[in-house]
Amino acid sequence: MRKEIAPELYNYNKFPGPEFHLHGDKVETEGIAFSLVENIKEAFDVTTFNQRFSEVLTKFDYIVGDWSNEQLRLRGFYKDDRTEEKLEKISRLQDYLLEYCSYGCAYFVLENEAPKRASFDKKMRKKEEESSSRKGKKQAQTKRKPNADKKNRRRQKDQHSQKEDKGQRHFVIRQK
Repeated sequence: MRKEIAPELYNYNKFPGPEFHLHGDKVETEGIAFSLVENIKEAFDVTTFNQRFSEVLTKFDYIVGDWSNEQLRLRGFYKDDRTEEKLEKISRLQDYLLEYCSYGCAYFVLENEAPKRASFDKKMRKKEEESSSRKGKKQAQTKRKPNADKKNRRRQKDQHSQKEDKGQRHFVIRQK
């Protein structure tokens, strides 16, 4: 017999995330606060938002959630004055809704009052910087002098000509 699980217990990210609460037009949890800018067709649902939310979205100025096939999709957008990619600007919201969302779908827009990178995102950036600085040092240490390459070529030619003089074969015949 199959066990029934309440939908509130599902977590699509497979990690326990922060639990948000709706107070008027504010969506809040510990250290993170959003304001509900648009809520078309009553699209915002706190329990589903808790299930789908990921800390990666805290770096964006706006979070857009749209419903399609009874599933919530979340996407982040930046303010227009930021220098990130043009496709991720909030001024392109209508284009996103027309091109990537179901026609006439319910959607909501949350504004992030204090965007910041996720804690694990900072660590990844530090690791990338360290690895790139290490690579730069290794490349500088392993550079060869151009004269050394010429000497190595001469040695190889000399060894090759010695083998030919001795009558050595380049292959081995196996015996049964």
